[in-house]
Amino acid sequence: MLQQIIVMQRRCGKCVLLLLCTLLLFQGKYTYAKSVDLPSDVKVVKNEKVMIRSMVVGMKKHKTQFSYYYEGIYKDFKKYRSISKSYTTFFDKVAREDGYITGIVSGYCITICGTDTKYVTFQFGYLTTKKQERQIDKRVKKIVKRIGKGSNVMRVRRAHDYLINHMSYDENYYNPYHAFVKGKGMCMSYALAFQRILQEMDIPCIYIKGKNHAWNMVKIGKCWYNVDVTWDDRLSGRYRYFLKSDAEFPGHKRPNSKWLSSLKKAKYSYNLSKIH
Repeated sequence: MLQQIIVMQRRCGKCVLLLLCTLLLFQGKYTYAKSVDLPSDVKVVKNEKVMIRSMVVGMKKHKTQFSYYYEGIYKDFKKYRSISKSYTTFFDKVAREDGYITGIVSGYCITICGTDTKYVTFQFGYLTTKKQERQIDKRVKKIVKRIGKGSNVMRVRRAHDYLINHMSYDENYYNPYHAFVKGKGMCMSYALAFQRILQEMDIPCIYIKGKNHAWNMVKIGKCWYNVDVTWDDRLSGRYRYFLKSDAEFPGHKRPNSKWLSSLKKAKYSYNLSKIH
C-alpha cells in the first residue's frame, strides 16, 4: 500500500488545501512492473539531473503527470521521503533548475511504483493555465524591454518599481497572471511576478514561500539579498524591504532548507545610493 501525501500551501496566513492525492494501489498497467520491463509511459533517463531537466521542460508545458526510471531512483526517493514528507530536498534541486516553475505548482503527488523494478510517478497541479502562461510570456518580454539595459542591480530595482506602480494588493488574486494582467494580487502574485521578470533577465532570484508569506532572494555580485515587493507596496514605502540583509529584514522566516542555508547571504543591506 502506497503512502498518502498531502500537500498544502499557505496564502498569507490562509492555509489552502490545493491538492489531496491518495494513491493506494495502481490498476491496469501500473499495478506491477516486471523485473525487466516498465510501462510504456515510463521515461528511462541516465540520472536524476537529466530527469529534472526533462521534468522542467514538461512542467513548462503544464504537463500533469510524469513517470521516470533511472538506476538508483528508488533509493534516492526513499531517502528524500525519510528527510521530509514534502520532498523538500528534491524540490530544492528542481527550483535550482527553474524557480518560477516550482513556484506555480499548486500541489503534487509523488509515488514510488513497481515491485522488482521501481520507478517514480509525479503528478502536478498548477496555479496558472498554459494560455495564461503564454500571456505572461508576452507581458514579461515587453516589461523587460521597457526596463532596458544597465547593471543587474539597476534592472532589479526597475522590476521592483514596475510591480509597485502596476499592482495593488488584493487577497482575491494569488497567481502571477493576476499580477501581470489584472494588476492585483496577494504576496504570491507579487513574488512570482518578480521572480518571472528577473528570470527573463537572467538575474539569479529565488521565490521563497514562508509560513504565512512569500517574498524573494536576489543575488547581486557574490551575495544574496532579501526583497519583499509586497510589503514595499502595501506597508512601508518604496525601499524598506528592498535588497536587505537578514538583520534588516524583520518578519520573514525562511523554510528549513540545506540549499537556502548554504547560500552566501549579504552581511549588510545594499547601499542604494550606489545604484546608477
